[in-house]
Amino acid sequence: MRIFSYILLILAINKLFANDVVIKPSIFNIYSSNGKDWMYQKKAINIFGFGVSSYITNRNWKLKFDYLQIGLLGNVNQSIFNFSPKQSYAYLDQSKDADGFWTEYIDTKLSYNNNNFIIELGKFNRHWGNGNRSLYISDKAPSYPQIGLKYKLNQKLSYFYFHGFLNSNIPDSSRSLYYKNNFSQRSISIPRNIAAHRIEWKPNDKFIFNFNESVIYATRSIDIYYLIPILPFYPIENYIGDTDNIQMGVDILFKINELQKMYVSFFMDEFTPEWIFKSKNHNWFGWQFGYSMKGLIWKKSELQIEYNWTDQRIYMHKYEINDFYNHQHPLGFWAGPHAEELLFNYVVNFGDRFLKFHFSKTKRGLNTREMVEDNYQDMQLERYKEGYEERTLISINFETPSNIKDLRYSIDFNYINFKNAGFEVSNNQLFNGAYIEKISIDFGLFYNFSIKKYN
Repeated sequence: MRIFSYILLILAINKLFANDVVIKPSIFNIYSSNGKDWMYQKKAINIFGFGVSSYITNRNWKLKFDYLQIGLLGNVNQSIFNFSPKQSYAYLDQSKDADGFWTEYIDTKLSYNNNNFIIELGKFNRHWGNGNRSLYISDKAPSYPQIGLKYKLNQKLSYFYFHGFLNSNIPDSSRSLYYKNNFSQRSISIPRNIAAHRIEWKPNDKFIFNFNESVIYATRSIDIYYLIPILPFYPIENYIGDTDNIQMGVDILFKINELQKMYVSFFMDEFTPEWIFKSKNHNWFGWQFGYSMKGLIWKKSELQIEYNWTDQRIYMHKYEINDFYNHQHPLGFWAGPHAEELLFNYVVNFGDRFLKFHFSKTKRGLNTREMVEDNYQDMQLERYKEGYEERTLISINFETPSNIKDLRYSIDFNYINFKNAGFEVSNNQLFNGAYIEKISIDFGLFYNFSIKKYN
């Protein structure tokens, strides 16, 4: 019934305001013979969804809307996608009639574009950075409501800003009390928010520099100080009492030539200037190095090599309410703090068909509240000393259209190797984990649905 309600609302908007409207049904189904890297267990998983995809345009205005009901069947639990770059769900509701879970997916964006000025409002994800992954703002966490803008000052300088509303997953006991009776209970979370801005500078055709700053703040719905886009967050955070969590970063793109480029990203959490050159410092870092080349072996192809590294303390804060997370998933690098990943992608384009070769090796270690508190006391943990889990993924993916318009198929051959599978990164107990090696063959069907969400 919700789907029909959304369709009627879209038609009403079109009747009143729009010049053009497109409404399409959305359907997808993915069968994984052995759970890919989404789960540790060697059992089949089936993920499917159905809903509606639409967009409405009227001169400078555009509304894009996607809604899906999603089912997950097979050997599935709440930890699915926990150690995978696949975007996680905000919640999973266990089915009452079958062995599986249900959830909902909704993304919507209303935008106004007037040449040098863009404003956006809705619930969606962003990606800040030049890499396949992002240290700063990625699409690993579930999408969240936000408002943002882009202003192009001139050919060399552009400014970006957004304010988003996150879920802390920390219960607000005073509010949750009102959602309790004799047969059910609901937990209401304490508000958590993000404000971020970004300056893009293109001094010439070779270089692009981006300077980023963000702040995580909580316990209030909106802070007026962080709604002023032109104010730097670092001095403002100190001005209002040093209760929030500031992040800074730089990413640089260097175009070697028309076919090759290099990029580097730097992420810094908990900036304390006087501690920069001390061995035990309060400045927590993340790094990304990448290289890409087009036309290697095949004319329409691209090779990408990328390495990501995160300190064991970034994305965390001395006050848990200010963690750089949404629904318990990091807003930046998908593997979170205390992690690293090396990946290779080689994509070949055969017209509207794609062949992708992928290799990645990811490692992540312990990440506890005790570790964060120790680091604020100048005690530093040796990297991976308390254990870690490691995932190796080798995959070949082929994507092709069908004879039916907007319908695409995919097939994946995956080799997955887990070392210390199921390692609990959030507790301080050593883990003698299992060694899991498996091959998973996956078949996908996508109708008016972005295949990139699952690849």
